[in-house]
Amino acid sequence: MNSIISSKSIKKVIMVLFCYHLSLTMALAQGYPVIRNYTAEEYGAHNCNYDIEIDDEGIVYVANFEGLLYYDQAQWRMLYTPSINRITVVYKSKDNTIWIGGYNYFGQIKKKDNGEIYMARIGKPNIFNGEVEEIFEADGKIMLMIGDKNIFEVSQDATSIKQISSKSLNSHTLPEHVREKIYHTDIERFEDFKDIIYKTTISKQLQVQVRHNQGLFFTDGAGHDLYSITEKNGLCSNNVAYVVYDGHGVLWGATDHGIFAIEMPSPYSFFLPKEGLTGDVHAITEWNGKIYVGTSNGLFMLNGKTFNIVADIDFCCWKLFTCPKGMLAATANGIYFFASNNVTKHLTQSMAFDLLLDGENLYCGEHDGVYLYRHDSPYKKICNLEQVTKMYQDGQGCIWLQNSYGIIYNKPAGKTSFVPYDVNTKEKMAATLVPVSNSIEVISAITTDPFPYPTYSTIDNNGITWLTNNEGKHLYQWKDGKRLNKLEKILFPFSEMTVSALYSNKNKIWIGGDNILAVIDTDKKEAMNLYAHPQLKFRSIILGADSVLWGGCGKCPNVLPTIGSHEGVLHFSYAIDYVPLTGNVLYRHKLNNGRWSAWDNSHEIEFTNLSYGSYQLSIQARLANGDFSEIETINFAIAYPFYLRWYMIILYVLLFVTIIFSFFRLRLKKLRNDKIKLEKIVQERTSEIVKQKDEIEEKSKSLEQALNDLGNAQNELIRQEKMATVGKLTQGLIDRILNPLNYINNFSKLSEGLVKDIEANIEDEKENMDEDNYEDTMDVLNMLRGNLQKVGEHGKNTTRTLKAMEEMLKDRSGSYHDTALAPILRQNEEMVKTYYANEIAQYHIETIFDIPDDQLMINGNADLLSKTFMSILGNSVYAIIKKAQQQTYTPQLAVTVTTTGEKYNISIRDNGIGIEDTIIDKIFDPFFTTKTTGEAAGVGLYLSREIIQNHSGDISVQSVKNEYSEFIITLPALKQQ
Repeated sequence: MNSIISSKSIKKVIMVLFCYHLSLTMALAQGYPVIRNYTAEEYGAHNCNYDIEIDDEGIVYVANFEGLLYYDQAQWRMLYTPSINRITVVYKSKDNTIWIGGYNYFGQIKKKDNGEIYMARIGKPNIFNGEVEEIFEADGKIMLMIGDKNIFEVSQDATSIKQISSKSLNSHTLPEHVREKIYHTDIERFEDFKDIIYKTTISKQLQVQVRHNQGLFFTDGAGHDLYSITEKNGLCSNNVAYVVYDGHGVLWGATDHGIFAIEMPSPYSFFLPKEGLTGDVHAITEWNGKIYVGTSNGLFMLNGKTFNIVADIDFCCWKLFTCPKGMLAATANGIYFFASNNVTKHLTQSMAFDLLLDGENLYCGEHDGVYLYRHDSPYKKICNLEQVTKMYQDGQGCIWLQNSYGIIYNKPAGKTSFVPYDVNTKEKMAATLVPVSNSIEVISAITTDPFPYPTYSTIDNNGITWLTNNEGKHLYQWKDGKRLNKLEKILFPFSEMTVSALYSNKNKIWIGGDNILAVIDTDKKEAMNLYAHPQLKFRSIILGADSVLWGGCGKCPNVLPTIGSHEGVLHFSYAIDYVPLTGNVLYRHKLNNGRWSAWDNSHEIEFTNLSYGSYQLSIQARLANGDFSEIETINFAIAYPFYLRWYMIILYVLLFVTIIFSFFRLRLKKLRNDKIKLEKIVQERTSEIVKQKDEIEEKSKSLEQALNDLGNAQNELIRQEKMATVGKLTQGLIDRILNPLNYINNFSKLSEGLVKDIEANIEDEKENMDEDNYEDTMDVLNMLRGNLQKVGEHGKNTTRTLKAMEEMLKDRSGSYHDTALAPILRQNEEMVKTYYANEIAQYHIETIFDIPDDQLMINGNADLLSKTFMSILGNSVYAIIKKAQQQTYTPQLAVTVTTTGEKYNISIRDNGIGIEDTIIDKIFDPFFTTKTTGEAAGVGLYLSREIIQNHSGDISVQSVKNEYSEFIITLPALKQQ
């Protein structure tokens, strides 16, 4: 479509030219809006497009060389004319009807009951020849103009067209570009604006002009040029045929080389490599009214809407710092100083990662440490911390350093050297410095208070701290101990951007990342309201390959027609009506009351093997600002096949019952005959088998008992032989040793009394004795008393050993009867807690007795078992006390009873000093002990094993030195008759 500048506009042109340069400079303070180009491969049609329109449901219609393209925000589709001719004009009338014209074709878009749209031809096929050049409204009617300038009028019921004379039209009601073509007027144009072929208004402050083969030019409300968007800025083609604004923040355009969409008005704009800014952004600041950006490729300055390299610094620029005298830059080639008089000084030569100015002191973080630069002293190293990437000074004058490995140093005010800072965590883990108000927060990798570890952080001139998560994403604000949510929605579209630099000043937020610089104008955040309250729509529902259940136009029904049982593939596509270009709109779905799917940017879902029954599909969108749309649902059902209908199932059941009944009748008759024969055979065989079974069982029991008796007798004979041998050797010795030993002990005790009497007598005669004789005599008596005490002590130990030998020789084979094991263990629990009450309290010993509620019946001697358990428990307490006297730990004594098969397992476990590997095989030997002779005779464990073996059980031990000892006693359960 073409348009011209009316004569009334010429008077404004001079004013526009006067203000051009000033307005252009002011407008270029922000980057370019987001541009989205759609190629022919994406929309699946020809490159060449002639016209574009958008209806009230957000569907974009494009006049294409192959036919009519339309885009429902989910996918592109094509409608063809009967002769597959090109479409040249698309026009939306005031009643939201889409009219289309092409080569030898004119029609309108209509919709079927199922929401599917189609092109309905108006008029006879041969009523005109040539292309429709214009469609317009005049005098309340739809008109179309053919290439030969013939005018046709659409009938009232929009079913036919007729040719009319242009003289019958009211020229004042015609659009200007149509009036020019019909009446061949030659309206004088101002020379600088003669190439304008179309213009439209986006808002009161923003208009767009389409200029012939020059792209798009944007002007403000007064007509002043703001900026242009051409192929150099990323537009798919300068030859723009037509543009249309959707009223929700996106300008659509058709060109001879694709279709484009531009987001405007928008708070977002971007600078990309095509604007001269290359490399990953590391620093952003404003100095002398200009924006400077440091990247991995150098230092750049914003000039209009493009960036230029500064001072030939084409190497990495890590940090920018402004001061009253100018600007400092930390680069891979050292520190540069830019003075206000445009003089540049190269201060240092080594790579500088960060810098900090404290009065006249300039601190610089280099590869091998931190250096101090002063104009009146040599450049010197003051700290050995390598690769310092963060340098801050808090409100108390303390200077903080952090290197790339997360190591932190600081120098309090008044101090001369930097010292390491303890992060105060159990593990020495990396940390980062975060400036907050007038202080510095040290945040480690596991810190959650006051906020989690951020990969990037900075503080702006308003005292607001900007933070990311540990991946450098999800940018947010922090101040006065809380998270600010004022800008959360406007920042949300950048939540997946990895932030590496940020600068905030007044209403602009500059955010740097990998090869991109984004600008957010917070004064324009109301532009986000253009996308508020979106309508989520089912755009198409296709059954099988091409059966359309819902076409997407109009109000979607709540329930779909019932789907046949043989039609299994069901394809849904959906989208919101107006999709922004910045940020991601994500979707999720669920079937019936199942779980929601994960969020993704897919607009479609396909079900290929749904079973028969009823379903409800729910969809929801998450908008670019983080809000959620309303949930849209649709119900559908898959019919059961004919052979699974209810009446067929009843028929199947009846047929099955009839067959089964007939089969059983025949079978029953045969069984009656067989039964009579079998009964006789069974009676004969049964009596014979019963007799044989009784004989086998009797012999089996006798054999089993004999084997058990033989095994028991064999074990008993071995044990008795061993005991008999020991008894013969020791019985006589014990009797002969004990009597004289008793005399030794008794006379030793009496001699100690005599020594005491002699000492008393000598004390009485002390004055009559020589002093040396007195002292010698007293020393001899003291030695004699000590010797007698030793004789008595060893005599008692020998007596204890002999008594232990007597105990070993006792007969313990009798007094066995049915006994409950559980009460014995509970009694031992009380005895332990009573006998060792002081030790348990003193060393805080934790005692655990896990005894089942069952009686645990065995055949045994309760007294002998109780003594055995107490002996082992006493050893455990001794081991715990020994370890507790050596180190501080949590002592524990545990008794656990478990049942395996027909046996009871009693585990006595302590975490005391344990048993060494070298002696663990000897602990059950008689007279072996690790205690002193005065503490034990060394027969306790030997007797314990004898008692357990007399009960047909077994005892074993497991131990790790200084960790634990565990005695496991196995006793057979009482067999029930």
